[in-house]
Amino acid sequence: MRVCVLTWGCQLNHHKSEEIAGVLAAAGYALVDRPEEADVVLLNTCMVRQKSEDKAVSRVRELRRLKRERPLLIGVGGCMAQGRGEKILEICKGADFAFGTVGLRFLPELIERARRGERLAHLPEPGELERLPVRRTSPFQAYVTLAEGCSHACAYCVIPRVRGPLRSRPMPEVLAELWELAERGYKEVTLLGQNVDAYGQDLRDGTSFARLLRAVGKIPIPRVRFTSSHPAYMTEEVIAAIAEEANICEHVHLAVQSGSDRILKAMRRGYTREGFLRLVERIKRAVPGVNLTTDVIVGFPGEEEEDFAATLSLIEEVRFGTVYVAAYSPRPNTPAEPLGDPVPQAEKARRLQEVLNLTRRIALELHRERLGSTVEILVEEHLPEKGLVLGKTRDFRTVLAPGGPELVGQFVEVEVQGATPAALLGAVKERVA
Repeated sequence: MRVCVLTWGCQLNHHKSEEIAGVLAAAGYALVDRPEEADVVLLNTCMVRQKSEDKAVSRVRELRRLKRERPLLIGVGGCMAQGRGEKILEICKGADFAFGTVGLRFLPELIERARRGERLAHLPEPGELERLPVRRTSPFQAYVTLAEGCSHACAYCVIPRVRGPLRSRPMPEVLAELWELAERGYKEVTLLGQNVDAYGQDLRDGTSFARLLRAVGKIPIPRVRFTSSHPAYMTEEVIAAIAEEANICEHVHLAVQSGSDRILKAMRRGYTREGFLRLVERIKRAVPGVNLTTDVIVGFPGEEEEDFAATLSLIEEVRFGTVYVAAYSPRPNTPAEPLGDPVPQAEKARRLQEVLNLTRRIALELHRERLGSTVEILVEEHLPEKGLVLGKTRDFRTVLAPGGPELVGQFVEVEVQGATPAALLGAVKERVA
């Protein structure tokens, strides 16, 4: 049987889809890229915002049209299925079965039961970490999950409910996977966790994110990234490891969410504006040229104009390379749900646009500072319609340059000749490796 896996959400979810593909490939399924070619379509969903859920419901509606033309099984899984429970089959009318964020090894059995006409939801509570086969989508870039779940419980966030509490993988297991990737010639690895810098806190055996980074520094993988980190767990030892280990990239994604102390407290973030700014200063001092990126939520319940102004001023002061901004979306069974959604949608849209305008200006200014310099990129893809290649610098800035498909997966040096808010523009000087 042919199966297509569709994915929404974060890098953790994309890596989870690689595990889903690995489980099904091991069971003899053929993986295809398009639902039109598939006998089974699996949707690995996101639940961080209502918009993510709406996209999944809309996609199931589209797939129902395919079902009228030929036999097709539709499975809805991931965070949305875990969070909505058995109601997911009512929400996603046309789906044949549901699966959650764990128990993925049972997917072949679920598909077979659905083929026999059962309409079922297999949604076990998140517990022991699963070790699953992985069918990686790239031969030179890889994801490695350090931990599942989160125990921080921010007021707005549904993740602890749908992913469970923090559960860290043993460090020897993580390092063995990384050494295997090094031996297979992988050039870039991204370490993943909901709060990746909280890694090891549940193990109580001395494991920590800083210790892991020190060990990773001895593994011959040229570039190692990590995401997402939480300010409350970014220790001096972690900062020192980033600064001193040669293969740890100069990019830290540090979600601030708001620049207002009042809103940060309501969000249960566990730090203050001043504490965040002190942390930023320590990182910048230890890691010259570091690219700090962040997440911001606008329109959290109770956010007044002065709170929003504090967020804008913080963005201006830190000068983030990228700000991923979203309008607040109430999530079921979170501490903030009883607060409702009092900030009008039009006002949230205005605030979101203001953040985008500010961050685009800052990004353009930062990119213009690179004009005339030479940067090393790892080429990630070829854009044939434009005759360009796209790659990333070590500090996670996007670069576009003329080039062909033979450069994909290679390190090349690019002379920066132009800049936009989204990318550096240049010309390839030479291939590095």
